[in-house]
Amino acid sequence: MTAQTTTNDDPSGTRRPLAVARLASVAAAAFTLPLLFVGGSVTTYRVGLAVPDWPTTFGINMFLFDFINAPFGVQVEHTHRLYGAAVGLATIAVLLALWIGDRRRWMKGLGVVALVAVIIQGVLGGMRVTRASTLLAAVHGSFGQAFFALMVAIAALSSAAWVDAPSPRPDLGRLRRWTTLNFALVYLQIAVGAWFRHFGDPRGLGLHVALAVVVLVEALLLARRILLRRDESRALVPAARIVAAAVVAQVVLGVVSLILLLPLDGVPHAVSAWQALARTAHQTNGAVLLAASTVLALRARRAFAAVPRVASEQSHPLEFATSGTRTEAVA
Repeated sequence: MTAQTTTNDDPSGTRRPLAVARLASVAAAAFTLPLLFVGGSVTTYRVGLAVPDWPTTFGINMFLFDFINAPFGVQVEHTHRLYGAAVGLATIAVLLALWIGDRRRWMKGLGVVALVAVIIQGVLGGMRVTRASTLLAAVHGSFGQAFFALMVAIAALSSAAWVDAPSPRPDLGRLRRWTTLNFALVYLQIAVGAWFRHFGDPRGLGLHVALAVVVLVEALLLARRILLRRDESRALVPAARIVAAAVVAQVVLGVVSLILLLPLDGVPHAVSAWQALARTAHQTNGAVLLAASTVLALRARRAFAAVPRVASEQSHPLEFATSGTRTEAVA
């Protein structure tokens, strides 16, 4: 597929509205990340039920409720609600920008998916309160990360790097497969982490730690594989470096959070400011890692075309022998 068939360029000047769609999607994705931090703070401080009703707040329209003078727990939970509503409005703006500025029908459809997703996320948050459900709280947290990944994906798919990319090359290093695996492992780790944060199950902690090792090794080997093949995967290098840095930071923050959680005796303990910061930073950095993994997987699919292994060996025997085998060794 050539750049001419994938761009929105034409003599009538549709490039400018597409730029608006890009700006809106990038801004919305960046705007969503702090919401995850605020939501993580709700979980960290265990104030998800500080406000007992929804969509009202103590029977008052939540946009009119005076939360400034409310207790701390109510302030945190209500701020989360208001910020969630703001992200909903930002998602509507992205939908409108895509429908006006992007001629790709599937991108318009993705905007609709984003709007439906943010509505579902809001309903999940409300049902978590009305049903006092810890399970829904964990699902709400995991789905929020998925929604953030979706917003990042829309921003990446609207970028000039995607729209103006050259024709895909044969995927001799099977980077499409490895980047997709990386994304799946990162999201699975996030889901397990959400389960542990909400339920405090020691089995969840054990699985979370085991998966952390798997994600760390896979992400670092993937970054190394991409850097070794940088001549053919330059578009992937920046995201690969962010993934590598974020996964190391995630492990460090996880260890710090675990130490601050001690003793794990099942008895509720007061949460200090440092404990709250470490835990919430760990959760938010997980979102950054997921975002980078999302971009990395998408760019791999844009830069490379799926090629059967046998065909790649036959078409490029020397390159496969010198490069493909080497990358298999580090995988």
